[in-house]
Amino acid sequence: MEIMLAQDFQDLTGQVIKKITEVVYLIEQQLLGVLLENIAPERREQFAASALMSAATVSSDSLLNGPQIKPEGRTDMVQDQAQVGDLLASLGF
Repeated sequence: MEIMLAQDFQDLTGQVIKKITEVVYLIEQQLLGVLLENIAPERREQFAASALMSAATVSSDSLLNGPQIKPEGRTDMVQDQAQVGDLLASLGF
C-alpha cells in the first residue's frame, strides 16, 4: 500500500509541476510580447530573434516527468509496465 501511495503522490506532483510549468511558460510568452510591443523599433528585431531562439531551445516536450534515472544496464529497476505488474502481482495486488 505504501508503494502505491508513494506512486500516486509522485504522479500527482508531476501533474501539478507540469501544469505550473505550462502556466509560467504562457505568462513568459505574453510578457515577452508586451515588452516587444513597447521597445524601440530598431531593437525590436534583435530581441524578437533572440526570443525565437530561446523558445526553440525550450519546449514543453523537452520537459520530462518523474525521476531522471537511466534504467539501461541496471538490474535493480523495472524497465516497463509489465515488470511493474509482475512486481505488484508478487506482492499480492
